[in-house]
Amino acid sequence: MSEERSNVTRLQELRRRRALRRLRRLLLVLAAAGAVALYFTGAFSQAALAARETFDSVRIALSPGAGWPVKTGIPEVLQAEPLSGGFVLLGKQDVGVWSAGGTQLRTIQHGYARPAVSVGNTRFCLYGRSGYELRVEGRTDTLYKRTFEQPILLAEMSTGGSVAVVTQSDRFAAELTVWDASMEFRYGWNPTDTEGTPVRVAFARDNKRLAVACLVAQGGSLQTNLYFLDIRSDEITASASAGGQPLQLHWLTNDRLLVLYDRMAAVYNAATGEQTAVFSYEGETLGAASVSGQNCALLFSPDASDSPARLVVLDPQMQMLGEASVPAPAAGVVCTRTAAYVLRQESVAAYSLAGEALWEAPTGTKPLAVLDAKQLVVVTGGQADLLTGEGQSA
Repeated sequence: MSEERSNVTRLQELRRRRALRRLRRLLLVLAAAGAVALYFTGAFSQAALAARETFDSVRIALSPGAGWPVKTGIPEVLQAEPLSGGFVLLGKQDVGVWSAGGTQLRTIQHGYARPAVSVGNTRFCLYGRSGYELRVEGRTDTLYKRTFEQPILLAEMSTGGSVAVVTQSDRFAAELTVWDASMEFRYGWNPTDTEGTPVRVAFARDNKRLAVACLVAQGGSLQTNLYFLDIRSDEITASASAGGQPLQLHWLTNDRLLVLYDRMAAVYNAATGEQTAVFSYEGETLGAASVSGQNCALLFSPDASDSPARLVVLDPQMQMLGEASVPAPAAGVVCTRTAAYVLRQESVAAYSLAGEALWEAPTGTKPLAVLDAKQLVVVTGGQADLLTGEGQSA
């Protein structure tokens, strides 16, 4: 009797093992099929790229900094942009990437006659205006390259890694295409001559909507036509028009867009195109502008070179938070969530958002940019250093 039970037990164990083997084979087949599906849909490569960027972030964060100041080797900076805690500097021949600790991560010799960059979160696109090539660069290597059939007019990268590219067109005023984080085509729009030529593009924070400012000549003057697009729809979701030229576009939220024109600053409802707030410059000349979060700092140039400049800080409703008179010369402004920094001849002057003078730090040479890259970094010709107001008086 016990022998019969033992045989039954052995038989049951054998069947269980066979069932487990069949289950394992089935799971392996399903996993292989899933991997193939992910590979051909691009999800596998995108996931692998995301994992690599996360690894880069951890490795860079744990690496010791090189110390400040750092020599950049870029004497003439065309663009300076923050990049995931570090920063990117674009020169006439090179692009350099640095960590927040001052370590140089890489240098790229671009070879473009009219180079430009647009920064996302951990990556940026690099291209030449009127050229045909666009490169998507990471902090440690090149991610993608794409060659377009028509010359590139401008490109804009979202925080999610999508890229909007505007090129010339033989049939339309221009061609706008949107490419996802894997550089796969997702959307296209061909503005007519009546709609105008895109000169500014900005992605909303949801990575699905974008605003496009187009210039068109009307009645002997330039007019801006503003269009709100959704890559999930073939229709223009909203539009607006205004006189003057658009200088900057900034999404304050997913529903509100701030446009800095040469004559005014205006906020629009993205769903309807309605202008909900405006700040007129009232004849003053805008010399520089900067937006951080929902605050905006405007620096107005004086009529005479030795006259003080006017600094104005606005809230999201285009109401004045503060203003200040800045001694000449004043060449640029950078707004953060807590202060506004004015670039002067050989110093950087800090002002509160209420317009109160806080301190002024000497830079030795002309400051070219101030970057909010975890720490405040001031860029001069060939060098970058931490900006601090300790021990400096206003």
